[in-house]
Amino acid sequence: MSTNDTRTLEQTWTLLEEKLDGLTARHRDLTSENARLKGAVVELSAERDRLKREVADARELLARQEEAASKSSRYETERDEVRGRIERLLKSLEAAETPTADA
Repeated sequence: MSTNDTRTLEQTWTLLEEKLDGLTARHRDLTSENARLKGAVVELSAERDRLKREVADARELLARQEEAASKSSRYETERDEVRGRIERLLKSLEAAETPTADA
């Protein structure tokens, strides 16, 4: 092998080593980034689950509020009906107690 061939072989070998070093560094970076992203996925999954529970709780609360509003409306209607009956009864009693002009 000539000196020129040896030099070319060394240059090729050096170039391959540099490329390998670069690829190894890139692999390390990507592995680190992958680990970071996996951690973020775990955190986001936990956040998603928490938000799902909050939404379910809010829906349940809304259903209870709607039920309470419905009951309140029904109670107000019943109260107004009872008030009307009481007023009619009072007028009837007042009319019965009032002496007539014939007496």
